[in-house]
Amino acid sequence: SSQMIGAASLPFVVAYPLMKRWWGWPQAFLGVTINWGAMMGWAAVHDGLDWSVVGPLYASGFFWTLVYDTIYAHQDKRDDLKVGVKSTALTFGDRTKLYLAGFGVANVACLATAGAMAGCHM
Repeated sequence: SSQMIGAASLPFVVAYPLMKRWWGWPQAFLGVTINWGAMMGWAAVHDGLDWSVVGPLYASGFFWTLVYDTIYAHQDKRDDLKVGVKSTALTFGDRTKLYLAGFGVANVACLATAGAMAGCHM
């Protein structure tokens, strides 16, 4: 099960490096790609997917990737403009803090949901 899920990620892994050339949200594509491990890990341990847990866990990682990689992308804005690649830092511009706050709230909400659905109670 986890091997099939891993194999399904390969088109995303191959396409990710090209996203900065085509799309102003390459960090979102990175989030889709890099957080595939949430599904693989769950399937490896539980021999299948429980979407009530894995869905929010995957979404949480996706939103966290948007946060950290957008911050990272701000360090490369000048170079990205020179070479013509895109990023959420350029797309969001002066609205970045607002976007990051929203993504951060979504990250925590999804992580809390995944934990609750997995039976992790405080």
